[in-house]
Amino acid sequence: MAQVSESKGGGPVIVEAATPPVCVSCGRLITPREKAVKFLCPNCGVVLIWRCSKCRDLSNPYKCPNCGFEGP
Repeated sequence: MAQVSESKGGGPVIVEAATPPVCVSCGRLITPREKAVKFLCPNCGVVLIWRCSKCRDLSNPYKCPNCGFEGP
């Protein structure tokens, strides 16, 4: 839900709530300080894939929700 407040110039300022990224392998929320990685799908280049540090270390597989590409 967006919040509206007044700016110094008198106009409204809209602040959007940010949705944290989710690991595509395990579904866990990725914290801001975590050594996660994000990249576009190597096959279709459409979907931004996030992987947490644990899934990267364990080489857990991931699957692109757009094209079905599977990677280590």
